Amino acid sequence: MINADIESWALARAHHIVLNEGLSLAKAAQDLDRKRSRSLVYELRKVITAAIVEAHAASFDPQGVRPES
Repeated sequence: MINADIESWALARAHHIVLNEGLSLAKAAQDLDRKRSRSLVYELRKVITAAIVEAHAASFDPQGVRPES
């Protein structure tokens, strides 16, 4: 995997995560909705973990990291 490829993928993936998960969490925190905030923190952890696992798996794949479908 070429370094530039993983950097581009990581930036795009982080952008996607922040837009989809982070903004929801910020809104729940702003509304002082603790139950929803906890739930969204769990989801955010899950998405970040999946991205790390995907990047790790791709490091062994000669095709490299592929965009999400």
